[in-house]
Amino acid sequence: MPKIFSRRTTLKILASAIATIPFNTFANKNLYNYNWKNIALGNPVDMQIFTKNKKHLDKLIILINSEINRFNKIFYLQNAFSKINSLNKHKVLVKPDIELVNAINLSEKFFRLSKGSFDITIQPLWNSYSKEKEVITTGIGFNNIEVSTKKINLLNKHTEITLNSLAQGILTDRIHEILLNSGIKNHLINFGEGKASGVSPLNKKWRLNIDKKSIDITNKGFSVSEPGTTVLPNNKSHLFNAKFYDSAINIPHKTTVIAKTATLADALSTTYAVSDNNSRKNLLNEFPNAQFIIS
Repeated sequence: MPKIFSRRTTLKILASAIATIPFNTFANKNLYNYNWKNIALGNPVDMQIFTKNKKHLDKLIILINSEINRFNKIFYLQNAFSKINSLNKHKVLVKPDIELVNAINLSEKFFRLSKGSFDITIQPLWNSYSKEKEVITTGIGFNNIEVSTKKINLLNKHTEITLNSLAQGILTDRIHEILLNSGIKNHLINFGEGKASGVSPLNKKWRLNIDKKSIDITNKGFSVSEPGTTVLPNNKSHLFNAKFYDSAINIPHKTTVIAKTATLADALSTTYAVSDNNSRKNLLNEFPNAQFIIS
């Protein structure tokens, strides 16, 4: 069976690169530290949460687990019964979840900014290259998607979509929203993409250490895209350029983006990685408040 190298090792490095103070040291001795680990969308995830009300937090964790399960049923391609798999199989999805509709609409924006390099219809490329089968390209192209709040149609029998470039960020922002709305502002979420909020122990800002730089990520989202983190059997990257029907070329070794939300950081890092230089300039001009660290 073809062997695919996963990106999980890189994410562990990313998690360990977040500068924090040991959990047993706090400026406020009444703070309760909660270090939570789980699996979401098939990937290891974790959170660091600081609160004064443990019982309240315990109830929130139940809600967070429920949301993770709900997102798995929408976006997770390895779940045979997920909404995205149903859409890919039957080419139509009636009454789609709003998160799915919003994700497709957002991806269209980045499809246009990248002049077609970033495209969620590249799932057939993954299917072909990961299994070393013939590539079918006729269904690739955003023109094969018709989306509304009532129904999503895939207009070509070979069209399949993937939202892996957005789903982790969307879930991260959703969990961040739950915590904030519940009064818990001091937390760090690392769901592959991440979000840091409030203050870390000792009332310090959250900082990300990357490429010998220490970057303030307080109240910001972050994402990293690397071509070598998932390697296909043909030794090419999982970061596809839809215009070439193949792995993108000239991908930076590491594309780190700090942005207002994890969803935006996720989309920007992937789009930048797979695009040509002109499209990359468009991204920088379109999102001047986002921070790009390219190495």
